[in-house]
Parts: sequence; C-alpha cells; structure tokens
Amino acid sequence: MKEKPRLYSYVRFSSERQATGNSLERQKDSIANMVKQVAIDHDLEIFEEYEDFGVSAFKGKNISEGGALAEFIKHVDSGKVPKGSFLLIESLDRFSRANAMLAVNLFTSLLLKGIVVVTGIDKQVYQQTEVNNDTMQQLMFSVMLFSRANEESSTKSKRTISSALAKIKRHQKRKPGDPVVAITELGTDKFWTDSSSGYVEPHPVFYPIAQHMIQMKRDGWSNRMMLRYLKDNYPAPKKLTKLSKGEWNIQHCSRILSPAIYGQKIISVNEQEFVLDDYYPAIITKAEYEDLSVQVGNRGFTKDKNPDIPLLSGIGILYCGHCGTHMYKMKSSIAKQPNAYRYVCGSRDYHLNCSKWGFRADTLESALLQLIADRVFVQNDKPKHSGVENQISELDEQIANYLVAIGTAKSPAMINNLTALIDKLENEKAELVKQKRLHDESIVRMNLEGWDKFRDFDVSDIYNIERLKIRASIKTVVQRIECKRLPDPKHTLFNVLYRDQRTQRIVIKANTSYKSGCVYVDATTINDRQFMESWGLIMHSFIDVLIDPEGFARKCEELQERVRNTRTIISELEDEDGEPEPRPAFTGIVKPVSVGESFATIDGIQYKVDSMEHLEELLKEKGVLS
Repeated sequence: MKEKPRLYSYVRFSSERQATGNSLERQKDSIANMVKQVAIDHDLEIFEEYEDFGVSAFKGKNISEGGALAEFIKHVDSGKVPKGSFLLIESLDRFSRANAMLAVNLFTSLLLKGIVVVTGIDKQVYQQTEVNNDTMQQLMFSVMLFSRANEESSTKSKRTISSALAKIKRHQKRKPGDPVVAITELGTDKFWTDSSSGYVEPHPVFYPIAQHMIQMKRDGWSNRMMLRYLKDNYPAPKKLTKLSKGEWNIQHCSRILSPAIYGQKIISVNEQEFVLDDYYPAIITKAEYEDLSVQVGNRGFTKDKNPDIPLLSGIGILYCGHCGTHMYKMKSSIAKQPNAYRYVCGSRDYHLNCSKWGFRADTLESALLQLIADRVFVQNDKPKHSGVENQISELDEQIANYLVAIGTAKSPAMINNLTALIDKLENEKAELVKQKRLHDESIVRMNLEGWDKFRDFDVSDIYNIERLKIRASIKTVVQRIECKRLPDPKHTLFNVLYRDQRTQRIVIKANTSYKSGCVYVDATTINDRQFMESWGLIMHSFIDVLIDPEGFARKCEELQERVRNTRTIISELEDEDGEPEPRPAFTGIVKPVSVGESFATIDGIQYKVDSMEHLEELLKEKGVLS
C-alpha cells in the first residue's frame, strides 16, 4: 500500500500579550480544524506540528537559528521531512513579515525543495509547477501579501518603538515615589513582577519566591538544587515563552542573579541601549548584588536528590599550581570509605600535559576552616591596601582635566569626544571603586556567628546542607588556592590567597586515602597560635625547609658566609687595638623541621626565631651581622 504524503503544520505568535490572550488557543484550535480538513481534502497523513512562541516574523527570528520554521527547513534539507510533504499555515503572513523580496525568495525556495504549502484561511495551495498563467498569478499574489504584511509590521514596529521611547523618557524624568510605568512593548518584565495594572509592582505570589531564591543563592545552593526545590514547593510562573511553558526551569535559577534584582532594567531600541534604574521593585541593594556576584560560584552538583557537597571545588578558587587548571571533586574508590572524596587536577579535560594527580580533600578542608576562623576572629594588624587607590586617584585627575577642557572646547564634535572619554573613565573608576570596596569589606562582611559554628563542623558529613553556607562563606574570604606537589612525594603545598591580598602557605604531609596527614602552617601568618595548635595544626617557623629543602640549606649557608665575612663593630675594634675582641658565635638554626618552634644558637644561648628575616634582625642586634 502506497504511503500517504505527510502533513505538517506551523503556528506562530509574536508577543507575550498574544500568548496570554486568546491568540495561541485561537490559532491552535483553528489549525487543528484546518489540519483535519486539509488531510481529508488531499488524502494526507497528519504528522507533526512546529510551534514558534513569542517569535517575530518581521525580524526574521522564526527563520533564524533556533526558530521552529528554521528547524522545519533544516529537516527538509536533511531529508527528515521528505519531498512531497505538505506544510499547513494559517496564512502567508504567519510565514514571514520580512522584506517582501526576501520573503518570496525563502517561500519559493521551499517550494523548489518539493514542499507543498497550504494556507488554511483561503485554502490556497502553493507548489512547484510548470510556469503558466495560474502559477504567475499565485506568485504575484504571494508578493502582494508579503509586501502588505511587511508594511503592516513595519508600521506596528514604528508605533511600538515610539511608545517605548515615550515611556523611557517618562521614566527618566520620574520622581522618587512615583509609580513605575510598565515598558513591555520590547520585551517582557521579570516573572516576579506584575505589570497587569500598567505599572510595575511586586507580584503577590512570585516576588516572595524570588526573595527566597536570592537567599538560597546566598546560602550557596546550586542552580540544580534550587530548581528541584522550586518544583517541589512553589507554583511555577504561567507565562508561556520559548524557555518557560508553565514550569520551573534552570533559566529561572541561573538568570535570577542579574541587575534586575536591585531594580535595573536595560532596553535596546534601534541599537541604542537605555539603562533604567529603579524600574523593578528591588529585592536587594546594588552593593549586596555585587557582593553576591563575587560569592556565587559554578557549583556543578549532580542530579542526585541528596548530593555530596564539596567545600572547595566548583566555586572558582581551587587550582592546580602546575598547569593552572581547576581541581575538581572525585569520589573515593576505597570500599571502606564510600563518603570520602579527593580533589583532582582537571588537566585531562583540557588536554594539558599534567597528570591526573590529587589529594585527600577533608584534611585541607578542615585546616582551611580553622585558618579562616583565625583570620576572622583575631585581626591584630591592618589589612593590606587593595592596590587600586592610586589608579582611582589618577582617573579622578584625568576626569577633572577633561572637564576643564570641555569648558574651552570650540566645537560640538570636540565636546562629544571629551564627554565620551569622561564616560569611559567614569566606568573604569566605578569598576575600581567596586574592587576596593569588596577588598575593604572582605573580612568585615563575614558572619562571625556562622563561622563560630563552622569551627566545630564535622567535615566528614558530606551530605549536610549546612555545607552550602560554608562554601558560600569561603568564597567571600578566599580568592585562590594553588595546589602543588613537592619534590618529596609525601608533601603537598597549598598557597592560599585571601581577598584582602594576604597569603598563607600550608604543607600537608602523608595525606593518604587511609590516613589524614599532618598539617604545617607558616607560623608568621597565624594570629592565635594556641588556638590553632589546639586543632592539631603545627605552626612551622621555617616552612621553607619543607617546601624547598635544598633552597633553604643554601640560604642558611649564605647566611653563615655573611656572618663569617661581615665587618661589625667588633671588627673595627680589632683593627684599632690590634687585639682580637671576643666575638659572638652563631652556630646555626636548630630543630627547624619537625617541631613548631625553631631556635638560633648565639654564644650558646638559644633564641626563638620565626623566619629568616627575623633571624637576620637578631644577628644584627647581637652584633654578628652589620
């Protein structure tokens, strides 16, 4: 039995208003009835429907990448839609409202590929035939229809743009406290707002949900975990768009963090961008948004309902010190430790020449929590400057010079150029000011009560939801951790860079899958030594001896050589009197490796030293070095 030709249908509506009104249902019902009738009239098999929701045919988006009509044409070209198939549309203006010549070219190319187009309203059938009067009349008729559709859309577009520009101008002149007029002509407002009254107001249902979503972001929830929670606990927005068909989706979670949450709306009109402040009802302040943007990481959790939550990977701070690639979490393969995991170099994903090395995770995590607590609770000295103060001052000076130049400018073109330069410098300055503020507040912003609780946190409980908050808090304090294998395979080095630009070095020894290793910390970077030692961390005065033993030995030899060759006050006395004066004897550093404290022996007396710089100062004080 010969197969019947296939019948496909295409429905499109271009605006959110149409989606929420009766256009969608009207077209769907109309198309459904047309499909049945056309299938009967031409003996066709009803096959598939293509839908473009909220897509403009005037701008050609329905035939560009991602449009349903573009997908149909692609399927025709690939053979998935066979030649001789029928395409039913309500009318030709649903097909295209672009420039008439372009529309006709696209339309006829589809006919030349063997597709028969049927319009449901006037029951016209368009197909490739031998050139005759009827065919020419059909083509002329289609050109007329496309031209009229383009003209109507062009007029509508101009009217829409004019309306939007008038509302933009009104908003720019708006006084504080005045209601915000909704500008929806060129795009929809956020799902957590309500513009049904003509003004932008918080949606009674979805605004509180959006507030909760922002809190989840603060608490470190991943987008996937947020999505699962939303689906289980809240009704979804009912707007029918290409991305949202009445269900929560991942875009709701990933795109909630935008300038809109502090009130800003950005509209593009004729390639000109308008930034409208205080348009949306704010959920948080701009400063809180910037802080949250720094805090939020990539957080790629699995689809499991109860995922294990690493503290350091997935938030953009943990990197391999050899190749610069991120370190990621890998589950332990040891049967007796099903909940353990390691951090592993991700170089294979980028085809880099760095082996897939790694280390036990919980040892570093536990040590880092204590080190951060030490920094948060005890601040004995002032943090370093952010390093951008001078740049901000230079920009201020340049801006002031340009403002003076505007006062003497003799042409509008010169004034415009100077204004553009000032705008550019102001943007650069704003970014630097933001960096400085984040730097200055990096420690102050910490929730001390939260860290007090985290000090006693059981890092082995990898499913505890509180770990999300810890991850988020770590991100606000730590900027980068570089992990390095040392020549001694038992030792691993971690260089920690905090957001206040201070650094800290940690060496972990014998950190295996079966046993947590010993943690050595650079003693010169610790505030409360007794507190840190109570948690089992070893304060090392000369941690360089663990990181680079040969280099440390060379430094000691160089120091000894300087001691032997230096001319001190004693040397001068020897020259004047001819009698050798007794000279303090420096016999070197003792016990620098396995204990927390190190000592230098001078004339048989041991002096505690914290670093090579401290030792040099001591030797100068005792007259051994000049």
